[in-house]
Amino acid sequence: MREAGFGAKALALARKDLRGEVRGRDTLPPMLAFALTVALVLAFALPDPAPDSLALRATLAYVRAGFLWITILFSGLIGFARTFEAERVQGALDALLLVPLDRSGLFLSKALTNLIYLALVELLLVPTFVLFFALPVGREWLTLGLVVALVDIGFVAIGTLVASIAAQTRSRELILPLLALPLLVPVFIAAVELTGGLFLGAGLEGVAASGWFGILIAFDVIFTVAGALAFDVTLD
Repeated sequence: MREAGFGAKALALARKDLRGEVRGRDTLPPMLAFALTVALVLAFALPDPAPDSLALRATLAYVRAGFLWITILFSGLIGFARTFEAERVQGALDALLLVPLDRSGLFLSKALTNLIYLALVELLLVPTFVLFFALPVGREWLTLGLVVALVDIGFVAIGTLVASIAAQTRSRELILPLLALPLLVPVFIAAVELTGGLFLGAGLEGVAASGWFGILIAFDVIFTVAGALAFDVTLD
């Protein structure tokens, strides 16, 4: 019988984590509860712009984009904090390292699991934000989805890598945001800039022409590769 390949083993580990979440429901519910609660509270925080106040409309577009991404940021950190929680509680972290799979495969499996959690939260959160804030997305849902996907890749790559470092410490809940937040600043600045422009009517062409779009793609590639390579060190 032929041994499963790299991708099959990584997917099997991701499925194992997802099955554990279906049984325990320890990660998604707090992420969703936080995200939707913050969205509801923030919906009452901003005034409606005057129809003829272009400056105010532009300002509010970027503020609303900031609200959206701050909510996603902290929701994601809640999920990342539990990346290795099941293995830690069960004393199975060492057993995980004995899996016949390169450490980059472990990184990809954990990153894929975190990406799925984050995407599920965003599937509820983004339409909720659009509804609560009456955001003028119009026909640009696919463009917004592209921006969200690119941000998620960089966010998850850094979050998963830093979670592997924090898992080795006693102050996991403190170490994770302290290490992750400075690294995530470029990702979320790009996210706010691109999303704010989208809320002001910039289409796919406007988003793709922005320098932040290129920065975001470069950031995703660099930290995905760096995370896969560094995972061998951070888990030792």
